[in-house]
Amino acid sequence: MTARQDRVIRRSLRRFMLGSGPLKRRSDRLQVIGRIVVALSLLLAPPLAVMATTTTTTHLEAVADAEAAERTRVRAVLLEDAPAIPHTSGDYSSYSDDRVHARAVWPLPDGTSRAGYVLTAPLTPAGTAVRVWGDRAGDVVRAPLDPTGIPTSAMVMGALPLFGVPLAAWTLYAVLCVLLDAHRERRWERDWATVEPDWNSRLL
Repeated sequence: MTARQDRVIRRSLRRFMLGSGPLKRRSDRLQVIGRIVVALSLLLAPPLAVMATTTTTTHLEAVADAEAAERTRVRAVLLEDAPAIPHTSGDYSSYSDDRVHARAVWPLPDGTSRAGYVLTAPLTPAGTAVRVWGDRAGDVVRAPLDPTGIPTSAMVMGALPLFGVPLAAWTLYAVLCVLLDAHRERRWERDWATVEPDWNSRLL
């Protein structure tokens, strides 16, 4: 390292630490602590993101494996015609998809059957076979977790600490700076009010 590089590093460090010596105020020390917290958040965010991604992937893979082992596709037969979608209000945003509930019967693992409601396309006629997912208890359940969506979900969870931790630290630091500046302003006004009479008397 050259002498010039050493001087640049020392000067940058002094600026980051807001100087040193007896003139350094308590508010300056608090602001330095805030800067250190921001720097640590930038250093810790990547490993936290990796940890969150790995943990999410492991958990979702376990859930997908468990649901795939427990749930199977069964053939349900509609006992009634499926109704039409009742778009009475003209607001289509309240419907997550275009399926409706209709009464059906499906076989159970023990050889018996059960009747209940399943989701199917609107106006599907009675007697139509509908493929649904069932668990070991014979209940109709949602499809198992799709493993192909796990990487995306894990990346989203990893992005939260990657960007959220530094953003939260920087936001808190900005609030701290505003409060410290207000405190310095009040202290400066109080100190000036103390010395102003003596200063004016010397000038007059």
